[in-house]
Amino acid sequence: MGKKGRVHRPKGELQKELRDQIALMKMSCEAYDNGLKAAAKHLALNLRVLLHHHGNSNALLQQLELRSIHFLDSAGPVDSRNLLTTSNLIITHMSTEGAKYIASVEAGGNPYPGRKIPFSDWWNQTVIVDNKRREFNRRDLVLHVANTDGGAHVDPELDEAYMALSRENSLGWIFNKAGVDIPLNDPVLPCIRQITHEVFVTLESKVPEFFK
Repeated sequence: MGKKGRVHRPKGELQKELRDQIALMKMSCEAYDNGLKAAAKHLALNLRVLLHHHGNSNALLQQLELRSIHFLDSAGPVDSRNLLTTSNLIITHMSTEGAKYIASVEAGGNPYPGRKIPFSDWWNQTVIVDNKRREFNRRDLVLHVANTDGGAHVDPELDEAYMALSRENSLGWIFNKAGVDIPLNDPVLPCIRQITHEVFVTLESKVPEFFK
């Protein structure tokens, strides 16, 4: 028995829920890849369901004993000697139309070969450093989008550093077109797409039956 008036779900039901979450995430990934970038907001909410374990939030992967596995890190460690901004989950895609951030998976990967690391290291690893040396990890990005920026809620106020990153080009990169400097797009949603890719690769290697 759980708390008074509540009962534990059987493991089979939790497994079904994971299948459902994966199916929903696949649909959102397809929508994102076909141009609906706002679908990353739904992905952030799914990621929170799977991964965020704190207080009254019980991560689904924790309940299924799948948060203790090693997760794919496609970003790699941040180089502390680099004085430029860092955003290792995404790449800058250049074309005659301009430049934009895209998830590494959209470009077929990035030069970093990837590695498997413990979940806590992966979840809390710095993946973005902006022009004021403010750091963001995967947990920060997922929870900002899911909790305040259109995943589960639309808050009237946003965290200052997150606002600068997502709206004010705190990564600092621009594209010059016909003499006009154009800031690149919001890097957060492409990061969410790449984090989803990492989770998919990780889980498919452990529970491939959930992806059939």
